[in-house]
Amino acid sequence: IAVMDEWRGQKEIGVIWLLRCRREREGYWLEFLIQQAKKQGLKSLVTSPLTQRDSRPFLSFGFYPYQHLDILRKNDLRTSPPTNTPVLLRPFQDEDQEELLLLDNRSFDQFWWMDEQSLKDIIDSQEVSFFYVAGESRKLRGYILISFERDYAHLSRIAVDPEYQGRGIASALLDRGIQFLRRRGVRSISVSTQANNYRSKALYRKFGFRETGESLCICRYDLSGDQSLSGEIRVSGNW
Repeated sequence: IAVMDEWRGQKEIGVIWLLRCRREREGYWLEFLIQQAKKQGLKSLVTSPLTQRDSRPFLSFGFYPYQHLDILRKNDLRTSPPTNTPVLLRPFQDEDQEELLLLDNRSFDQFWWMDEQSLKDIIDSQEVSFFYVAGESRKLRGYILISFERDYAHLSRIAVDPEYQGRGIASALLDRGIQFLRRRGVRSISVSTQANNYRSKALYRKFGFRETGESLCICRYDLSGDQSLSGEIRVSGNW
């Protein structure tokens, strides 16, 4: 079984979401997917975030480590640092969609941008349990997405407009999310973030998140044969 699609609506990047086959057939399927990607005019292929073990077939076939993600976890939701709420915090509404996408694109590197379809999938999903924004309509300053099931939660995304960073908005959003989870009996929350995203890691540590020692890797294969793209940094690691 193999599933390939566009990466976050980016027409030149494909993503292999799933590859399940016998080990001796992995090379065949990867070659097939690469040829299909070339026919579609894609410039590169990436994988979904993989464990070290799951990344091995791709690395053996010529993919390279492109993005490293560290996993952090907070196991005690009873404690959080005191925070002030510098702006209005409220649930996401449908009319926020356009402004939220613009904010998202300002807040992240292009590779990580959320596209319209991704946002629609999030809105339609039953897994997203806490979706809050900071700011009034058409004046959004940030947003947060958290999913949870039973007593475990995952911080899927948190963003603040670069113009308003450093004003406590991310802390206010995260604090509100943790309060929400605590009232529902959630005991643990995790988050994955880029290994070199030191600013985000500092925020999470302030709230009691600790690195688990677990990590994920997004592997990349450049179909043009040029394994480096201008303006993007390849993060090295023990892969």
